[in-house]
Amino acid sequence: MASVAGSSSSKRRAFIAPMKAVPGHIPPGNDWLAELKWDGMRMQASIDSASSNDRRVTLWSGSGRNVTSHFPELAGLSDAVDLDAVFDGEAAVFDGTRPSFQRLQHRIHVSNPTNVLLTDQPVVYLAFDLLALDGQDLFDVPLVDRRRLLHQVLDDGASWRVPQHSGDPEQLFALAREHELEGIICKRPQSKYRPGRRSPDWIKVKLRKRQEFVVGGWLDGTGSLTGTIGSLLVGVHDGSPEAPGTDLLFAGAVGSGLRDDTRNQLASLFTATDTCPFTHVPKLDKTPHWVDPVAVVEVEYSLWEDDAQLWHPSFRGIRVDREPHDVVRETPAAE
Repeated sequence: MASVAGSSSSKRRAFIAPMKAVPGHIPPGNDWLAELKWDGMRMQASIDSASSNDRRVTLWSGSGRNVTSHFPELAGLSDAVDLDAVFDGEAAVFDGTRPSFQRLQHRIHVSNPTNVLLTDQPVVYLAFDLLALDGQDLFDVPLVDRRRLLHQVLDDGASWRVPQHSGDPEQLFALAREHELEGIICKRPQSKYRPGRRSPDWIKVKLRKRQEFVVGGWLDGTGSLTGTIGSLLVGVHDGSPEAPGTDLLFAGAVGSGLRDDTRNQLASLFTATDTCPFTHVPKLDKTPHWVDPVAVVEVEYSLWEDDAQLWHPSFRGIRVDREPHDVVRETPAAE
């Protein structure tokens, strides 16, 4: 157990809206720290005590949903640190040495998972920031010092790690490309933590043509899929990551990659509506089923030209850690 001097407070912590990165390219200059971009689910872990005999872990998704019961293997975090603490990080399921968003999908929707599921799809929590310690917020503490404290407070365990960062973003990006990872995050060492804000002090540099989309409707399948979801009608908001707009722009229909269990999960998230949620009603070959634009999914594609629809889109998973109003168009570094 890592140990830092101090006395634990007795106040239960509420969810802290996460700080977010802006999409972009590797920034010039040497004054940046770089971390791997994990292909997982943003998660906040709060360890606090209502009393000296009642220490517990509360887990929050990036959108503020309590997901503690979904990841029982992380309950041991309460014994891994001596003080009350709030960590920012990512939950991932690994396929060998690489994180697999597809394997993670088996876990993020399951409350109180069985021992079989815990064994087959074990989650690892990757803590990359420390937001509070012993009842004190660390928002105004520079990132380099928060990281130093993080390594002091939390040792690696069976189900959690504190990933290292690099002072050479170009080298780490080359490593991410070599191992076919999602990309990297570049952060200013002196950056402060700004809850709920998207800041240019953090820049995500993606390798893959892949991002989040809001679901605004669906089309019927054919053959054995008649009467069920054949493809999703997705879009993004106008504006920029720093200032998302309110107009939902149609980006295309996504059918590839959908599985039967995913169709059932999506159907449970949809609320039907008679009104098209997109700013302009798209021209479609079938009669669409419109839904309230609240579900967020991740889609990979081969090409997305201006004012055109996605080419060869493929569904990758449901994002429970993203807010629909934040979803705008991003550009991967590969483009």
